[in-house]
Amino acid sequence: MSIYSTLIAAPLLFAVLVFVGTRRVRDVLSAIFIVILGALSLSNIFSFNAPLEMSLPETFHVLFILIDVAVLAYFLWQGALLKHAYVIFFALVQILLYGAVMFLSPSIVSGDIFVDDISAVMLLVINIVGGIIIVYALEYIENEEFTSLKKNGFIAMLFFFLAVMNFIVCTNNIEIFFLLFELTTLCSYILIAYRGDALSRKNALQALWMNQIGGIAILAALIFSILQYDTVYFDVLIANSNPLYLLPIVLLAIAAFVKGASIPFDKWLLGAMVAPTPVSAILHSATMVKIAPYLMLKLAPAMSGFVSLTITLIGTFVFFSASLLALSKDYFKEILGLSTIALLGLMMALAAIGTPEAVTACLVLIVFHAISKALLFLQAGILEKNFHLKYVDDINGLVNHAPLVVFFIVIGFASLTLPPFGAFIAKFMAIESIAGEIIHNPLYAFALIFLALGSVFLTLLYFKVVTKLFAKDADVKSRHVEISKFYTIPSFLLVFLLLIGMYISFERAFLSSLEIVVPLVLIALIPALFSLLLFKKAHRVKEYNCGEKDDIQLSMYYFHMPRRVQITLTILATLGMWILLLGTIV
Repeated sequence: MSIYSTLIAAPLLFAVLVFVGTRRVRDVLSAIFIVILGALSLSNIFSFNAPLEMSLPETFHVLFILIDVAVLAYFLWQGALLKHAYVIFFALVQILLYGAVMFLSPSIVSGDIFVDDISAVMLLVINIVGGIIIVYALEYIENEEFTSLKKNGFIAMLFFFLAVMNFIVCTNNIEIFFLLFELTTLCSYILIAYRGDALSRKNALQALWMNQIGGIAILAALIFSILQYDTVYFDVLIANSNPLYLLPIVLLAIAAFVKGASIPFDKWLLGAMVAPTPVSAILHSATMVKIAPYLMLKLAPAMSGFVSLTITLIGTFVFFSASLLALSKDYFKEILGLSTIALLGLMMALAAIGTPEAVTACLVLIVFHAISKALLFLQAGILEKNFHLKYVDDINGLVNHAPLVVFFIVIGFASLTLPPFGAFIAKFMAIESIAGEIIHNPLYAFALIFLALGSVFLTLLYFKVVTKLFAKDADVKSRHVEISKFYTIPSFLLVFLLLIGMYISFERAFLSSLEIVVPLVLIALIPALFSLLLFKKAHRVKEYNCGEKDDIQLSMYYFHMPRRVQITLTILATLGMWILLLGTIV
């Protein structure tokens, strides 16, 4: 238990220490703390033998109640202060429901802490990938126009985020889970609004009220769990769930969809792009949104055929829809955000299936998505800070100025879509898992179609971005731009993690050596072809244009997405949520 208590408590201490120090002290301490957290996570994964269960002293429960009340009061105060009706309304609903939970007295108790192998994997992702992002943030935040105290506070908040996430994947008590769920909402609200401008505050409020819907779903699940099953503990609820009364399970699943920014709740995560890039990186890869597939994995043993099928269909539909929408976007961070939403939908679909193969695929996707998406978001930050570029259409010929950044972007996208990387292996395993379910229910064929189409769209997205990176114009001269080692070292570490993943894939016989080498050669061949093409210095001109240069844009407009299509996809995803909820009630 000492490892888990350290992983939960240590980041809180780290947050205090880095908040009060000078820049040099903060940077040195942060590096030391990140190594400690990573070492503890690795030690835990290698020494893990059996699940651990224990209860917390009553004093902690009283403290958690006080913190819960304070957080809900803060949300209400922020809604009133900023005159935001949704935030006020959802805060009041949560306060009333929380009061009802406190009034009820369940009699069946269990351990407050429960750590299994899934928790161990999550701790590894949170602390190693999250730690690498914090190293990157040390340099990034220095280029923001903040006071020294606010810069330290930013790093402190990231450590606090890690502490909350470490706790949330170790708790077995749904009341404590609700508190931690709300604390992640609080962290995201503060971090998204960190720049303090009007757009940041607006998007932070949107993230706040949307995530409050998830909080309401958890509180409603608590009430129904107490009334029907007389407990507030995950293990008791799951072990005793009646297939005819799965309302608490479904409400918790809806909370997962909210936190995972599944369509129609995607707006809050896409709006978070206005925050400093390390916030986007840590939200998308290592921390907050990973609550969604983790919670689905936890609930999967209790899901009936209808619930499992419906969540799988919703998840794969979100995978298909978000991948399609990403093709029509030009803002680099938005492309990354939609691909995150897509893959989270697939993770939750796999978790809902619940077979050993599907669970393995889900965990593989969680790990390698975290690494790949962190790598890509770090490059998005470099593009903004060093090159003042935010849109894919503006990165034409980036290879002339930043070959190393281009290398990282190519590897990042390839690792999400192509063999021999872990995300591809996970998607291949997902196809096998879903295909196996068609025997039991033909409706899973729709999930398989959504998965196949979404995978094609993500691959197209990779080639769309890569072609822009390597395009060259004759009148563009190469220029050297110095990139900080605090930016490049974290990126190299993430690439190293991807290489370790390939080695594990070979050791576990997921892929043969030939299946690893050949795709890597083909991936390397694409940029080589771009650099060696004949007429590489010639301008593109239209026919009968007398040889004058003419600016043309191809890649973005080929994938124009009419607004009515986007609205239709949102309506269908919302309808799926209602079918899940009403179908369970009826």
